[in-house]
Amino acid sequence: MDFAMGWNRFNLTLLGVWPEPKKISYRSRRISTFIFWSTCFVTFAFICAPQTANLITKSTSLDEVVENLSINVPIGFALIKQIVLRYHKKALTLLLCEICDDWSYSIPDQERRTMLKNARISRTISIFCSVLTYFMLSAFILLQIWNNAQNTSETDLGGLLHPATFPYNIKKSPNFEITWLGQFMGTVLTAISYSCFDTFLAFLILHLCGQLTVLRAALRNLVNATNENNGATFREQLGFIVHRHNQLSRFATIVEDCFNLTILVQTLICTAMFCLTGYRMITSVDQKEEDASIVGLIFFIVHVIYTMLHLFIYCYMGEMLLGQSTGIGQSAYDCDWYDLPPKKAISLVIVICRAKIAFRITAGKFSPVSLELFNVILKTSAGYLSVLLAMKN
Repeated sequence: MDFAMGWNRFNLTLLGVWPEPKKISYRSRRISTFIFWSTCFVTFAFICAPQTANLITKSTSLDEVVENLSINVPIGFALIKQIVLRYHKKALTLLLCEICDDWSYSIPDQERRTMLKNARISRTISIFCSVLTYFMLSAFILLQIWNNAQNTSETDLGGLLHPATFPYNIKKSPNFEITWLGQFMGTVLTAISYSCFDTFLAFLILHLCGQLTVLRAALRNLVNATNENNGATFREQLGFIVHRHNQLSRFATIVEDCFNLTILVQTLICTAMFCLTGYRMITSVDQKEEDASIVGLIFFIVHVIYTMLHLFIYCYMGEMLLGQSTGIGQSAYDCDWYDLPPKKAISLVIVICRAKIAFRITAGKFSPVSLELFNVILKTSAGYLSVLLAMKN
């Protein structure tokens, strides 16, 4: 289990939102609370609030509005993600306790290999998304430093990482250094928050899918396992499968209740971000400036890929969960039910009917998160992008 969620634990602990499944001391809880409120304050005070003030007071053109929103919206949403994880900490702790119990049981090697396979996928997603996050963060900081250096005079200390309006003079020292450092810390924290929220959700869903795969194997082997004991353990085995399926259903319900509203906002923001970032990338290429920053173009490309990747993770995990949960009924049908007495075989019909109610992760209870939704979002974003370009022309 440490192999599967070790990277998520590291990132979430940095934000003070890790739902530790083991008992911790009062001092550790206070430290976690302090880290959470400190990181939220830095992000809100140095980035979100000043950028919003700058948008209202100083943005006078479409390009300035787009530039502000393309940065302020994902940073503000990353802060919301951090708050959501903290708000649902008790429920998420219960889920992690169940995951710890699943790994602590003595299970056959085949089932253990299935769980380890999903754990490797979860770890790979976490590491890959984190590396991409740090790469995009580095490209963004280099882009801002480059742009600020081009516009810096001998009497000017330079520009901030994010265009913002503060209630004090940022042109003099040490106000400038403190503000720049605050924006840098807030940028790093929000990048981690934006990424680890999605990878943590992927970890939960992958574990759930792994348990459903194990349950499907148990259903397929139900008849063979009970025939060897002359059918004496059929009801016991079937009762365990039904009970386990109900447990997994409750697990999926908790995940859905904790994340469905955030996923809804994520889909809306991803639609907007594809549009805004694509607009900035196309307009920067159309400028045809000789000193145009290659780092800026790289950042836009990585930003689009990054946003698409996180949305694809949501949709692919949702599609996988739909397939595995409805597959329970297919596995019940694939077992050798025709070798059972009629009274026992008819019990499998109940399992098949129950499996028709699929486990779903939805966007605000409106639409199941699936690859079909991913396709719809891409088409919608392309349509909005064409409207923005038409307005500029």
